[in-house]
Amino acid sequence: MTLNFILGTNQYDHHQEMIKQFQQDLETDPKGKFFFIVPNHIKFESEIRVLNDLGQIQGNGELVASNSVQCFSLSRLAWYFLRGSDVYNIETLTDTKSAMIIRRVIEQNRSQLKILSGMADKSGFIDQLTSQFTEFENGQVTPDDVEDVMKQNQNDIFTGKIGELNLIYRKYTEAIEQYATNNFKLDALADYLDADLHSKHYHFYVEGFSSFTASELQVIKAILLNCGDLNISLVLDTPAVQPVEKTSFYARPANTFNQLYNLAKDNGVSYHSKFTKTRRVSDDIGKLEDYWIQSSGVSPIKSSHLDSINSVQIWKSTNKQAEVSAVSTYIRQLVANQQYRYKDFLILARDLNQYGSFIEPFMAENEIPAFVDLQRKMTDHPFKKLVDLLFTLVDHGLQSEDALALLRTELMIPEKYQKADISEYRQAVDLLENYVLANGTTRKAWLGQDFEAQANLDSEIDQNIIFDYQKINEIRNFIKEIYQSWSEFFTEEQTAKDAATFLFNFLDKFGVFDRLGVWQQQAADQNDLTSAGQPEQVVDKFNTILDEYVSVFGDEQFKSDEFIEILDAAFESAQYSQIPSTLDAVNISEIGMVQPNNRKITIVLGATVNNMPGTSVSNGIIADDERQLISDNLDSDKYLNASDEVMNNSEPFLHGLTFTTPSTRLIFTYPNYTEDNKQEDISSYVTRIAEHFGITQQDIMLNPDPLQTEENEVLRYVGSAEASLNYVIRVSRAALDNKAKLSDQWTYVRNRLLQEDQTDSEFALSSLQYQNKPVDLNKETVEKLYGNNIDVSISRLETFYQNEYEYFLKYGLRLQPRQIFEVTSAQTGSLYHAVLDGLVKLLNDQQVDIRNLSDQQLTAYVADVFKNELDKPENKIFSANERMGFISKKAQDTLLQLVRAIKEQLGRNKFIPRATEVAFGRMNNAKQDLPGLSYKIPGGHVINVRGKIDRIDEMSLDKSDYLAVIDYKSSGHKFDFDSFLDGITMQMPTYLENLVANKEQLSSGQDVKIAGAFYSHIQNPKILVKKGVDVEKELLKKFKLDGLIVDDDELLENLDSLVSGASLILPISKSKAKGITINKKNAISNQDLYRILNYNRHLIKQAGEKIYSGKLQINPFRDSANRTGLQFSDYRPILQFDAMLPENEYHEIINHGREAKKVVLKRIEQILEEETNNA
Repeated sequence: MTLNFILGTNQYDHHQEMIKQFQQDLETDPKGKFFFIVPNHIKFESEIRVLNDLGQIQGNGELVASNSVQCFSLSRLAWYFLRGSDVYNIETLTDTKSAMIIRRVIEQNRSQLKILSGMADKSGFIDQLTSQFTEFENGQVTPDDVEDVMKQNQNDIFTGKIGELNLIYRKYTEAIEQYATNNFKLDALADYLDADLHSKHYHFYVEGFSSFTASELQVIKAILLNCGDLNISLVLDTPAVQPVEKTSFYARPANTFNQLYNLAKDNGVSYHSKFTKTRRVSDDIGKLEDYWIQSSGVSPIKSSHLDSINSVQIWKSTNKQAEVSAVSTYIRQLVANQQYRYKDFLILARDLNQYGSFIEPFMAENEIPAFVDLQRKMTDHPFKKLVDLLFTLVDHGLQSEDALALLRTELMIPEKYQKADISEYRQAVDLLENYVLANGTTRKAWLGQDFEAQANLDSEIDQNIIFDYQKINEIRNFIKEIYQSWSEFFTEEQTAKDAATFLFNFLDKFGVFDRLGVWQQQAADQNDLTSAGQPEQVVDKFNTILDEYVSVFGDEQFKSDEFIEILDAAFESAQYSQIPSTLDAVNISEIGMVQPNNRKITIVLGATVNNMPGTSVSNGIIADDERQLISDNLDSDKYLNASDEVMNNSEPFLHGLTFTTPSTRLIFTYPNYTEDNKQEDISSYVTRIAEHFGITQQDIMLNPDPLQTEENEVLRYVGSAEASLNYVIRVSRAALDNKAKLSDQWTYVRNRLLQEDQTDSEFALSSLQYQNKPVDLNKETVEKLYGNNIDVSISRLETFYQNEYEYFLKYGLRLQPRQIFEVTSAQTGSLYHAVLDGLVKLLNDQQVDIRNLSDQQLTAYVADVFKNELDKPENKIFSANERMGFISKKAQDTLLQLVRAIKEQLGRNKFIPRATEVAFGRMNNAKQDLPGLSYKIPGGHVINVRGKIDRIDEMSLDKSDYLAVIDYKSSGHKFDFDSFLDGITMQMPTYLENLVANKEQLSSGQDVKIAGAFYSHIQNPKILVKKGVDVEKELLKKFKLDGLIVDDDELLENLDSLVSGASLILPISKSKAKGITINKKNAISNQDLYRILNYNRHLIKQAGEKIYSGKLQINPFRDSANRTGLQFSDYRPILQFDAMLPENEYHEIINHGREAKKVVLKRIEQILEEETNNA
């Protein structure tokens, strides 16, 4: 029995010294058995390395075989010796089953828990308990040990919490006595070695450890006391025969040395300390470690310098993507040009999750084989999501979003689609989603009759639509079957066993396992071995969970919430097994994980102040002070995990190991900016190294300098054709933007790409010439889109002038946004108009004058008409649920307030609502009240304008009859002359033109005149009540009409019979000096009116001509208030308008201020004169 320590700093070759010891032992005991013990994390690679070493010793070249030399982790060593014993016939306790047992223990003892009872139902608590109990077990700490600690400390807060924790722990340990835990196996291994008569011929070589748990130490002790010899490698500069301070650089390995030293001394085992003399790394890396140890302790720092500027480098990148791109390019270049192998590189990051979404794609882009040594959790697999959704589907009452999410997993699909191309199934689900979103489909609808179109469909004309509805209903019926089968079983109480059995059979019945098999085969066919292995692993894990669930809960009542929590926790902790697909691959791992010291170059990503050093913060059940209190009162062979303070103190040592993983070169890289564009600072560790050795940072730019002539600076961006093309495009864009010429070096790279990969390179580089400008249409295309004549509403023409290209998208290509079942302003507006129309018609039919109605009667009329409108299919959304009911009630209140205002307005003059919702022109087979407006335009085309006037009021006086247009608006409106000049506001003039054209038809009077056109604001305003304020007047002011009034003396005298000062209902006022006058901006003469109408006609024809010309331009308007044609556009993703681009410009609406009416009318006159002259 001998204990041999292999010591030395990490720059020295500990493994080579270990192999020398192994070779000596092999010669002296050729029939012995030799075991290399390493952390499980590096077992595979270490085994290959040991076999290579053995081959060199035996001189067998590449062919090596031996059953006397093994490379194991401690857990695998237990399996090796105990695999035929009863220990491995006992059911193993998994983390999942452990959590289930803890959950059950808590439920059975909840009445005794006061402090922890409230935490028991919180998410993550069971996981915390599982971790804590695992820590106790690893530390060989029993419930009795915890009980003894509490007896020695009578602090009520401590003993109360720890007492409850220990109660659960004691019950838990009793419940798991029948299971084999990892610590149980290690204890059994220690017992086996104590009794094994052949153990004197066992030789052990332990590498890669700096500390052991108490359970692991028991095995090491058994090896030490019973086996031929124990050789252990520790990164330590001197034997620690005395305990060292917690703040010491070598605190962790020194503590391990001291533990083993005392074990040997106390048991009479001879020990030796050997210092490895062979340096594993270059002189420069050795100097780095020497400096790091000196600067992290109290010893003086010696002056030193690096022999090569390449040995230690610091790269500053624009962001993480540029950082990884530069690293992948660098590796590719060294492998291509300097005889490196991919396995010579190690990439480390403190938190690989920061790079997880893009590090593999960047490696693939540069055609670099890479193994990401990061455990991948199963929790995100679609299978797990599917099981969750099955329960959610019933618990949430068949919500559409849950049904669609279930379908999107593509694990449950109708039999019809199982052998078809998956795109057919996806199209059917898309159609179903469109229908569901547009109709607000409820559980009742899902389980009811087949979905149908609201319009009657013709079996010949609408064949495609009918076929789409067949697809929709096939998927709907599939969801219906799933829901009914599932809910039928779970409606009644079930045992855990029955529920688990049903779940498995249900998934099997609906072909889920078969679909996973298909996925596995597809991945295998594509040589994606990682993905190919995942379905089988997920199913195996699921089956294990079900088995364990049944064994724990059996005949107890099934609780779905509890089951889902167990499932969540199990899949959260479950990880896919990973094996590198090739031995020659870049290894990508995390700082803090043990790494083999056989790399030539190590690249540390994310070397920022937030990552280096890291900070350990406990998030467990017991706090650091409680852990320390327990640890201080335990026997020496029992101990818990190190405290946060100790872990944080060990950061310099941890990074010292990292800095010496490479033999020749260490590169630090860090991003200058985070994802949210916040500046990142370089790590203080790296700053120290840079200052000591005088290292200059190298800048890696996301957008390199296109004028760069330094060859090496250009070459650092040249990797694979695909990766290089990315940078060539960037520098070419920069050169174009700055009107500069690419340097010869960049031009050479560009030309080589065009030679070697012409098709892809030309296509990608053509993007540099792209301009966000639409291509004009030819005559044939225009006529196919619009026909020979255009039937158009005036609002469509307003869209044309707001942005010509949007008109093309919306009415030429007929692109429409997806319909969503929600109350839009358009739907609310339609409801308002329909109710107001219905009310006027009802009052006219009953020959009731609104002026004579009481408020109670008015309220009843509005309520009746509103209810009738809500009963119509197009308004079903307003009664879909309680929320919609609330919205409809608010809408009714708003309408009632408006109608009250209308009553007051009509009570102050002689106007009578003559007609409402007056349709002119062709209105989709609806009744046409008045002829439309038609205009001939060049090319033999005709533009037909249609519309619907909200309300036409008539006032009959002695001399004349006056007609006025009332246009309801859901927001405040004024007639804007500036907007009208540019075609943005054409609705009111078009209504007036139709009124002029049909005034005799609308009125029976002899002399029919136009009074004007007014906007009526639909609102339910709030009035600030103050002392002395007439609330009724203030309310009426809020509904004051605005618009255009024809300046006519007889009309003015009769617009407001109660006017005194400013009118409450119209933009007029009365004074003793001037009598009744119209506000300047609202007054127009008859000549002005016809000038406006003629210009409106000009705008209509001009729009038609432009449409038929085929010329397209993206020209959204922008006014002085920064309102634009893009503000409420549904087409912004298509338009891609960017005012910073030279080809994208706003169509500016000039603000003429107070003189707008005067200036615009004059400009109109000029335009019309020019048009006449040109004609």
